[in-house]
Amino acid sequence: MAVTFKNNWKNILDKLKSVLRTEFKGALPVYIGDDGIEGSQFLRIMPQGSTLTSLSTDSEEREYNIELIYYFDEKMIKTKTMDHILRYTSRIEALIHDNIIMTLSDSSKALCLIKSPTFITYYLVLTFVM
Repeated sequence: MAVTFKNNWKNILDKLKSVLRTEFKGALPVYIGDDGIEGSQFLRIMPQGSTLTSLSTDSEEREYNIELIYYFDEKMIKTKTMDHILRYTSRIEALIHDNIIMTLSDSSKALCLIKSPTFITYYLVLTFVM
């Protein structure tokens, strides 16, 4: 299959979803975009956009911006609840930090740069086969 803009997004988002689901083993549902969201606690992976940062005759480098949204719905937030929220958000941040380079399903590599605890950027360098 040819490498396309849509394939790149799918590869990055699917890999990130897989890494997060593996970490939380079903305790925290992970969704891409708005599809199928349900429950009082979940994580949304929201693609924000991409920018071509470098282009040559045989490769390109593209920046993909992704927002992670941790959703927790409870009417009365108590100290124990805040501890739970902080544990989960800390695990998410550490997991992203520990997976600086991800190998995608097409064997390309995505390099992660954390801009803030909820906003990350992946750099993907593609080499064209002629």
